[in-house]
Amino acid sequence: MTGKFIYLSINLNLIIMGGLGASEIILVLIAFGIIIIFPVWGYRAGSKRAIGPIGGLLLGLFLNWIGIIIVYCTNRIDEQKSYNFPDQSSADELKKYKQLLDNGAITEAEYRIQKARILNSNGY
Repeated sequence: MTGKFIYLSINLNLIIMGGLGASEIILVLIAFGIIIIFPVWGYRAGSKRAIGPIGGLLLGLFLNWIGIIIVYCTNRIDEQKSYNFPDQSSADELKKYKQLLDNGAITEAEYRIQKARILNSNGY
């Protein structure tokens, strides 16, 4: 155990004394921190957004802070719009009521009421 500790301390002394000063070591730590921080940040932010965690990780890794801004510009998963399309189009409904009118199941007045309702509900 003491041998490993001595070897480690000798290596650290060589790094510090061998041309790398405190400012260089700090710059190396900052560079490695940036390489790690932005991808992790992008992964965590992307997992809550439509872009996904892998997309966030890649944007953070390759574009750094610009990638994080792009991730935050995407929609959140809970904010995504859901489109509720009607089961039938207004033309289908009008056709259905026209067939009912032709078969005598409804009167002309009822047909006009339904037609006005369908056309007004769709903004026509």
